[in-house]
Amino acid sequence: MSDALGLGKVTKEVFRRSVLPFIHVERDPELDGATIRLTEHTVIAHSPSIGVPLEALGFFAFHYSASNVACKFGKPTHLIAGIYLPLMTREADLRTIARTLGDEAKRYGVVITAGQTATYYGLEIPLVTSTCLGEALRAPSKPAPGDHVLLIGEVGGEGVWLKGLERGEESETWRRFTPLPAILGLQGVDQVKVMHDVSEGGVKGSLYEVADNLGVGLSVDAEEVVYAEGAERLDNDPLRAPSYGALVAVVDPEGISRVKNVCASVGWPATCVGEVVKDRGLKVDGVEVIEQRRVDLDEIYGSFQAPRRDP
Repeated sequence: MSDALGLGKVTKEVFRRSVLPFIHVERDPELDGATIRLTEHTVIAHSPSIGVPLEALGFFAFHYSASNVACKFGKPTHLIAGIYLPLMTREADLRTIARTLGDEAKRYGVVITAGQTATYYGLEIPLVTSTCLGEALRAPSKPAPGDHVLLIGEVGGEGVWLKGLERGEESETWRRFTPLPAILGLQGVDQVKVMHDVSEGGVKGSLYEVADNLGVGLSVDAEEVVYAEGAERLDNDPLRAPSYGALVAVVDPEGISRVKNVCASVGWPATCVGEVVKDRGLKVDGVEVIEQRRVDLDEIYGSFQAPRRDP
């Protein structure tokens, strides 16, 4: 008997059988939506996850949005998830996605409070979206000249993994590609002024976003960067390669030792790679960075497809 899912929203039976057992919900699903209490201290972030192996989809969907909330010094508390699948997706595949998503939410005490699970015409590969909400513990602070720029974690690990996917290699290294443990630990360090996870555009893209959005100047020395094993063999500029899991932090010099101690406790390197300067913009090794240029590896997201299995 086929376990292929039908068109549109999954049935209540499928939802209760293949989704609810794997995710922690605050109450039984309600008609149309859920009601929660929001305050002016609520932090919200939204992200999609697409183009990775099924078992990694839920992981990244959770961590992308939860890490963004945490970077804003928020404690992630609730998640709204959408699982959108191509026609003829097997129920077993839905179960894989839901299990991974639910495992990560449970690990960090986050309640999945609403969402949608359905198959649609026009989708070629699964897409999982997440909106994370959290309670702000404090606000980021404006960087000042003399503050240090720290790069936390290894650069290029995600790119190495993606390159392996392109060659058909199977690996679970993706399980360590999240900055969330480090971010949550650093929230308690008062001298940490700004945090920003490394996502699209790699390290240079993330540094550029910090400088551009906050209207500050950053001067960075690439020689101090810690690279993941194999990153030196990546094509293009490794500082633009996918490096999710790494984190940029702007820290008052008095807090450097505390930051390094927190990062050491979760097994992550924390390296001072530069500082905040008076002139606006980003310079890496003295060269001005003026764009968020992408690299070829980014194209794997949205194009990766696991081997098709007949229902």
